[in-house]
Amino acid sequence: MAAPQGNGGDSDEGWWPEGKDHNNGWRLDIVSLLAVIGESSMAEHSQAMTASWIGCLPRIIPAPQVLLKPTRPTRMPHSTASVVGVKNGIQVPTLNYFPNIVHPIEDLAPFSFRVYRIRHSRHALSQHNDPRSWRSVNSRHNTTLPRHNGFFTTASNFLRGGWLRRTDPEKAPIIAAQPLKPPPHVPAKTFSPLNLLSIFSCILTWAIFAVCLYNRDGIACLALIAISSVSAIVGYASLWSPQLMKRTSGAVVPEGDVVIRTRDGAFIVVKCDENVARELYTGTEECTYLVHSVRAYRALIGLATFILMVAVVLLGNCNFNQQAAIGSAYIVLNGLYWAASLVPKREFWDLKMYEREDITPDDCRDADRARPGGEPDDLPSFTRTMWYAIRVTGEVGWVITSGAAPKTGEWARWVEAAGRQVKERKQGWETWKAVREKDLLIGQTEREEEEGEKEGGTPVPGEGEGEGVVVGEGR
Repeated sequence: MAAPQGNGGDSDEGWWPEGKDHNNGWRLDIVSLLAVIGESSMAEHSQAMTASWIGCLPRIIPAPQVLLKPTRPTRMPHSTASVVGVKNGIQVPTLNYFPNIVHPIEDLAPFSFRVYRIRHSRHALSQHNDPRSWRSVNSRHNTTLPRHNGFFTTASNFLRGGWLRRTDPEKAPIIAAQPLKPPPHVPAKTFSPLNLLSIFSCILTWAIFAVCLYNRDGIACLALIAISSVSAIVGYASLWSPQLMKRTSGAVVPEGDVVIRTRDGAFIVVKCDENVARELYTGTEECTYLVHSVRAYRALIGLATFILMVAVVLLGNCNFNQQAAIGSAYIVLNGLYWAASLVPKREFWDLKMYEREDITPDDCRDADRARPGGEPDDLPSFTRTMWYAIRVTGEVGWVITSGAAPKTGEWARWVEAAGRQVKERKQGWETWKAVREKDLLIGQTEREEEEGEKEGGTPVPGEGEGEGVVVGEGR
């Protein structure tokens, strides 16, 4: 039996609270804490959630403080991988965000090998190619049109009677500037899981608001209005669009094929032109914001922060029924946003402007698996997979540029031998024993070192290199 507490003898407490709100009943004063729980899942969705106008809907969102940042990211997140151009030799130490969605490197097993052909699709979204849209005007590559700062620019231009017109036309340059060609943008899918969650959250919020009106709970109504205002202000201030880099010259250049090497020893060869290579691989993915001015953005974030603090205070003073409804909504939304993190990233972005075709040769498709036979070339290895990449590209320069092969004399002779195989293309060159060749070169050097130690001297480099070349020519 629970010990009696309180002044009266009839106010004994049992094991569990009974009723609501009163002496020994349930209390939900802590429900305001639910409004700021769920930061980890919301942080993962923060960029994708604010890349669409649907993210500006007034609604309840878990952990809105994740979006209340004094600064905004200027680039998309990237993955660690070596990217090198086959023809141009451009090397990038990271893989951009969107190509990692087109062909995820996390799904590759160690020593696996893939060949893709990526080209522009005919169904590119035309509505995102307007040179006077805020996506193009707020690009850092824009040098002809004034910046756009959301509602502030819209209102000022409306009062002046012009849309994106120069303040002083007389100061325009005598020589007309080149027409602004908009850089490619990757929009968010209209009905992505996050957008559907935003719509559901908006409907749920206003359903609870209607219940609060019916129950005549003014504090709960004000709390919901404040919370919804925070999501609308933050969504508007953070609205952005991913901008890809484009070529500014129309000169004829070699193909833009690239080779991607992961930390696990997997290789991906991408067959594409220079435009696709610049947009996805060698260029940078930048963030273009509707509210271009950092000062205006911080002012909006400061306003949203103040409203959020007021909303938290109001939540703690709602009636029991409204607190239970709002708390349940936060619990449900936290679970749904956590479940959304399990959805592949390709479901969030509209990448139909690119077409991907898997053209991996059949004999290279299972590079991460052993083949029947006991020879070194039948086992998965870094050398065998790298030879597959050399065979498909027909070049060895990228191996040296990217540092894929160790910088030793033995490996240099192996790369030279591999280069002769792809250039001469003698009969049976595609089945060249790359791993055995490497083992012979390294074993030959070890034997020379042992003989040199026995004789009390050092091996002559010229003789070792000559023998290595003979071995390479014999394969």
